[in-house]
Amino acid sequence: MLISGSSKSVSKLLDDIKNAAPYKVNALIVGPTGAGKELVAQCLHDWSNRRGNMVSVNCAAIPRELLEAELFGHEKGAFTGAATRRIGRFEEAAGGTIFLDEIGDMPLELQSKILRVIETKSVCRVGSSKEVHVDFRLICATHQNIQNKVTLGEFREDLMYRISVIVLKVPSLKDRVEDFPDLITALCDQIKTDGSGLTPPTVNKEGLREMVSHTWPGNVRELKNFLQRAAVLCRDAPINAAAVRRLLHLDADLNSEQNALFKATSELPDTDSGSEYNNKKSTNIYENAGPSVLDYGFCLKRHLSDIETKLIVTALDVENQNITSAANRLALKRTTLIAKMRKYSIK
Repeated sequence: MLISGSSKSVSKLLDDIKNAAPYKVNALIVGPTGAGKELVAQCLHDWSNRRGNMVSVNCAAIPRELLEAELFGHEKGAFTGAATRRIGRFEEAAGGTIFLDEIGDMPLELQSKILRVIETKSVCRVGSSKEVHVDFRLICATHQNIQNKVTLGEFREDLMYRISVIVLKVPSLKDRVEDFPDLITALCDQIKTDGSGLTPPTVNKEGLREMVSHTWPGNVRELKNFLQRAAVLCRDAPINAAAVRRLLHLDADLNSEQNALFKATSELPDTDSGSEYNNKKSTNIYENAGPSVLDYGFCLKRHLSDIETKLIVTALDVENQNITSAANRLALKRTTLIAKMRKYSIK
């Protein structure tokens, strides 16, 4: 599968992949969980001239006591349970690419051995003293800040420099919302051919606007799961805004949060009679927000932050800057209100 999208961030990523692919240099792919780092690694391998396979290893999924044998292989009898000789993942990747996913979770004691393999291009199986030369290309990925782990002494600085000759940054889904139509099309094409028997869902404009407003903490992986769930639960009609909220389990949270806002502000004075947020005649805080405000440039998170800031400032004014009284009026703990004041730089 190719990387879908035409946003600036994705276009730059594709250019960087094409530039780096032909050369046997180490690459580090960084980005949030679920953003598609393994797909980037696969594109790097596919667009290279490597004739071997791409071998993937998730460093966070294999117990640390078994990871060395998994990577380097072992001889018969090297440890309890080693009934036969087994070649490791580095040897399996001969002539191709080895992809070490979640390299940031690799145990510190194993990092020095990885560094030596990178430098010598040879591995030594567990239980053997003989080194085997291997022609491989190394690609690593992590969702963590490797520089911070180096500062904390949890990752070798020399290894960080060796694996990051080329650094490819994968954007989060919320930073490439203009790619939603392309991504939905590509993921629905996958659903057609993945053997699940599902019929891909369709999304109308209203549903797309609602999807764009979601933060998607699980990124593309979450979007794919959402579309699969929609294919099961919304077979009879296109996905609209209400269906998006239901499928993302947002209905209850949105209603309870809105009710809490109404309760907390019911006695606040109308400081700005023209304000859509503070007009007591209004029965719905969003009644003036038509579809036009939910275009691709609309930021729901910033919108709600602005509302919260206005409510906190107003409550403090009503209570003569008494934090405890303002917290009670907003139905918040005092410590919570203080944290929010710091967050929004309210003095």
